Amino acid sequence: MKKIYRLFLLLVLSLSLFGCKKDIPGNDNTDNGSGNSEYVRLVASPKAWDGNKQADISYQLLIYSFADSDGDGTGDLKGLTEKLDYLDSLGVTSLWLSPIHPAMSYHGYDVLDYGEVNPDFGTIEDFKEFVNQAHSRNIKVYIDYVLNHTGREHPWFKDASSSQDSPYRDFYIFSENPQADIAAGKIDMIATEGSGGYDQGQWFATSTTEAVTLSFTLDWSDSSNPTVTVTTADTVDEDNPDESENNAKYIYFGDGQLKKFYDKGNGIYQLNVSFSSSWGFLIKTAVEWTAGTKYGAGSPENSMIEFGVPFVLHNSSDNNAVYDIRMPGSQYFHSHFWTNWFADLNYGKAEEAEKSGAFKAVTECAKKWVDAGIDGMRLDAVKHIYHNERSDENPIFLDKFYKEVAGYYNSEEPFYMVGEVFSDHSDAAPYYKGLPALFDFAFWWRLSDAINNGVGNKFVKTILSYKEEYKSYRADYIDALKLSNHDEDRAGSVLGESYKKMALAGAVLLTSSGNPYIYYGEELGYSGTKAGGDEYVRQPMLWGDTYTTSYTDKIDNGLSTKVGSIASPSPDAKSVFDTYKSFARARNSYPALARGQMVRHDVFNESVTSIPSLCAWYMVYEDEKLLVLHNFAQDNISFLLRDDVLNAIALQGDISIKKGNETRLMMGGYSSVVFELNK
Repeated sequence: MKKIYRLFLLLVLSLSLFGCKKDIPGNDNTDNGSGNSEYVRLVASPKAWDGNKQADISYQLLIYSFADSDGDGTGDLKGLTEKLDYLDSLGVTSLWLSPIHPAMSYHGYDVLDYGEVNPDFGTIEDFKEFVNQAHSRNIKVYIDYVLNHTGREHPWFKDASSSQDSPYRDFYIFSENPQADIAAGKIDMIATEGSGGYDQGQWFATSTTEAVTLSFTLDWSDSSNPTVTVTTADTVDEDNPDESENNAKYIYFGDGQLKKFYDKGNGIYQLNVSFSSSWGFLIKTAVEWTAGTKYGAGSPENSMIEFGVPFVLHNSSDNNAVYDIRMPGSQYFHSHFWTNWFADLNYGKAEEAEKSGAFKAVTECAKKWVDAGIDGMRLDAVKHIYHNERSDENPIFLDKFYKEVAGYYNSEEPFYMVGEVFSDHSDAAPYYKGLPALFDFAFWWRLSDAINNGVGNKFVKTILSYKEEYKSYRADYIDALKLSNHDEDRAGSVLGESYKKMALAGAVLLTSSGNPYIYYGEELGYSGTKAGGDEYVRQPMLWGDTYTTSYTDKIDNGLSTKVGSIASPSPDAKSVFDTYKSFARARNSYPALARGQMVRHDVFNESVTSIPSLCAWYMVYEDEKLLVLHNFAQDNISFLLRDDVLNAIALQGDISIKKGNETRLMMGGYSSVVFELNK
């Protein structure tokens, strides 16, 4: 009986041991599970870091959200300066700052002055002190620079829109009839698209600053074909006191102004008004906006009246669109992002962009920041500068801008300039003809898909194919790797708020070839989506002290419960933080991680379908070679190591090793390890 009981216990124990791993059948690279008790927990033993940050690890932060030194709720330059030791301890070598200029909005992308510091952040002296302190820690400074547009309230635009004789008139894109001018190729920034480049939602009327007295006469005698005639007038009518709604007609214009016409009889209506409108006017047959009550132009290209000439009105019934009726000489300006808060800059033909006033002005301001000590720039929305994002116009323009600014930079190292091309790899790659570095959005999109689907064996082949594509456009390209950023849902949310997945993504980022970017808070396991507003992916940095900002009331208060703070992280957040810190240290310690090339593993690659979650590659630099292994799934995997490994230099998650005649590795779910190899 005792013997049977012992056998029963052994059976239970064996089942429990085998239950902690996933057996991978199918080839001799897998472990069949025998000898599981011989596995020993692996511990990383990297060489001591000498403090030299040889890797290019960048950190993106939003000044307004990062660190508040004076308690006004908004992050500032002094707060950022006082948190440099934290950034230094992470091993970062450069900082990308959100726009530092005065702006209309909190985010800074509607610039009001390219040459000044936003007073909410401090002074130019504060900025220079921050740069000096960063440089003393061997940290470079990159500023965000917006070349596509300025804010609508920028002095250049206000002056340009007020007069055709303004010296800034050519800085922007104006047109009385955008659709016709685009079709005729008269607007250089949109010319290569022809008539297909017209998007009505990207054109906005400029304000009429001076009121004029006009007389509006409606002829409604033929209600199926009514007209309006506009002439100048000397006097303004008083508001119509007639309260009758029968057959009433109204003019709608200006800032919500609605005035009632005088009924002159026989279908004729007339009204003299002091007219000032930023968009034109409409005719209405009711006070409220109901179907069939709005009359205007039949199309945007035929929407401008001639004084003294009857203009045929079109009705909005039966879901027919009607458009604003415009005055002679009225102008529209272009804004690529479907908001009149931005006004697109005009650089003329790309081949001659350096001759334009706008180009000279933005480069002059850029040089001021070079004088202030910056080491590089992140260029916003570069595929939108010229409307046709697939033509060579933007790369040609960007090459000119880069050479102008980089040529002014007086340093042994080249000036860094990275562009935001929010597109997949094939559409982004041609922009390497204009800039040395581009953000690799495709890297994150493929990585997040691979992790969420638990498939890692195809990742390396895919990423290496992208790198070959980039290299075909620029031999010395800089692949700026990233997970999420300020315009995307947080990596933590994309990965289902799994801290193990977040740690894995960070480890993949910091073991890949290229220049990795860490978006602030990723190292603490931040989550957040744009569903309720962009602010939810731009949450305050949780320091656990008085430096935490309160720039917005759009805050997920549950985030602090989940991650804690830098001073006191939750256990889950600490696991992510430890991964970022240890893998960044390894990257700064080993040249193959810092500057090496990713090389496809000769065994563990897309051909090994028996271990689909295993993602493996080599990092090689000169005579140093490292083996990088990641498990993209939640189940344990175990396999025979084909490489002659030395010690592990970085790991995260549960990793066990069994040595003997053969070396076998067991990797827990979402784990990572980097091995130093025998030369």
